[in-house]
Amino acid sequence: MLAVNRITRRDGLLLALVLLVAALMRLGEPGIIEFLHDEAMLSLMAQDWLAGGDFPLTGIPSSVGVPNPPISVYVLAVPYLISSSPQVATLFIAALNAAGVGLLWWMAHRYLGRVAALAAGLAYALNPWAILYSRKIWAQDFHTPFLLLAVALGLYGFGENKRWAQAACLPVLMFAVQIHFAAWALLPLYLVCLWMGRKALSARALFFSLALAGMTLVPFLLGLSSTLQQAPNRIANAVARSGENLMPTPDALIFNARLATGLGLETWVAPQQTAHLLANVPPPVELWLLVGGLVVTGLIAIWRPPYRRFVPLLVVWVGLPMAVFSITWTRVYPHYFVASIPALCLLAGVGLAWLVSAVPGKPYSRMALLTGFGVLLLTQGLWWRGLLRYLDSTATPEGFGPPMHYLLNARAALAQHDDVLIISDGFEILYDQEPAIWPVMLRDSARCVRALAGDGAAVFPAGALAVLIAPNAPDNPIGSLYRANKETVFPLRPGEGSYRMMVFEAAPEWNGPAPTAVEPVRFESGIRLTGYHLQTDRMLLEWRLPGPVEADYHYFGHFLDANGEKIGQRDNSLWPGRFWCAGDRLLTWADITLPPETTILRVGLYTLKNGGFVNASVLDETGNAVGVWADIPLTEP
Repeated sequence: MLAVNRITRRDGLLLALVLLVAALMRLGEPGIIEFLHDEAMLSLMAQDWLAGGDFPLTGIPSSVGVPNPPISVYVLAVPYLISSSPQVATLFIAALNAAGVGLLWWMAHRYLGRVAALAAGLAYALNPWAILYSRKIWAQDFHTPFLLLAVALGLYGFGENKRWAQAACLPVLMFAVQIHFAAWALLPLYLVCLWMGRKALSARALFFSLALAGMTLVPFLLGLSSTLQQAPNRIANAVARSGENLMPTPDALIFNARLATGLGLETWVAPQQTAHLLANVPPPVELWLLVGGLVVTGLIAIWRPPYRRFVPLLVVWVGLPMAVFSITWTRVYPHYFVASIPALCLLAGVGLAWLVSAVPGKPYSRMALLTGFGVLLLTQGLWWRGLLRYLDSTATPEGFGPPMHYLLNARAALAQHDDVLIISDGFEILYDQEPAIWPVMLRDSARCVRALAGDGAAVFPAGALAVLIAPNAPDNPIGSLYRANKETVFPLRPGEGSYRMMVFEAAPEWNGPAPTAVEPVRFESGIRLTGYHLQTDRMLLEWRLPGPVEADYHYFGHFLDANGEKIGQRDNSLWPGRFWCAGDRLLTWADITLPPETTILRVGLYTLKNGGFVNASVLDETGNAVGVWADIPLTEP
């Protein structure tokens, strides 16, 4: 049985102080948060599910090519049940992480003592890296509170022989590690808890624990099975890539040193201008290195009573992720070690508590140590506030994205319009940022949010339209088709450009060659081919769109001679099905080399599935399939 410390009224006040500091750091300045592509993809999955979509069985793709489990989507659905605003969802993540600080304090107080708890809690509350990773809709940013809950249940259940906690520990841990793959390295923490409580294990609790833990895995196993049916070699390819050039790397140790001290954040938020950031917001490096010194002191002190029983827990918590990612089987990032920050703070708390108990000249030396540590942590909090001011006013390419409040300015204006078109440097939500973030931002206000790139397609809604041109859009996109005399400008940080919004009472007139009308050809998705125009170097097709569809189609144009022989071909991506809106007219064009003897244009649609091509059927008026393409005779070859 673990020795425990009871919480007094004085301790309750200290906990309130720790939670207040954690909340101020994480929930303060809610406009200075990032909302980029990965956050938007995760939000889209949660919002689509809540809007009646399929139950998610996988999350967003991981960096190693295997899809993440869907647990992160389930968690994020909670704030999106309340509000469609990504700012509200971010604050929900921040609140979860503030609660995680309280959990760390509880564990430290109950099993390590008052001084260790106060030091660890405040260190975690004010650690700049911990704060950064608490204020973002990123899967790796909200697994740590659940991991802390699992560890707390493990200590309470196996260390104090509480059977209900023994049963709950593993399911919560499995829930936590499924939120992001990097957390799987901490699954052996459960074995440590089992070892600590080996003399008081409950067979019934362990049975229920294993059963519940298995249930948390069911959705992901189903999703992974479906993924492997479509791409059987995905895991094998990921393993093969990981096995290339395996070598030791110091990156994991370097990142953990930075996470422990709070130093090095400029390498993540402003990688192209670290010197400029440090010149404007200089951290007191020597002071913060003392936190690292306390972590090292804690590593030594845990081998002494009364901390000795926690050696396996803390060594595995800090050391195992470091060991796993010290080999170059995958590229390593600082956020792979987010869940290690609480353990590093615990070590710092143990180090300070040991110094307080060992230093002579008490109570003055004790007061000096505690006061000095408090001042040290205060500098981290003040530096964080200065960093926010810097990030809010200074562009940081490849680093911290435009703060949310800049996007909210454009969102407020776009929210007045039912149909919205975003023009950026691409229209694939899997790869391009603007097409991903704006459907989330405008979820409640716009009936339809579309995205176009600079060339290859143009869309014409049936009614009024608001167009937002993103800062990364090509110059003169789509031949200035979506330009109006009056525009509203929403500037970002200096050097990042501006969003520009134009409003059309009716869709603009197409400024290119007029397509030749054909008898509408209906495809299985509901899309209709209604016209074409061929030049020697360009093929233009006209379509009428149904509502949104899940599939993303490609189209082909085959050029046939008088004998019906194919003498040329052009395939191209159509327009993502999620952007289709009922009644829209879509024009697509592609560069071609048209053979002079062409007499028939053959047009069809297909999707890519299981590594192959699946043609879309052409339907007659009764909905029966009559083929997989339409042949259009050319009156003027």
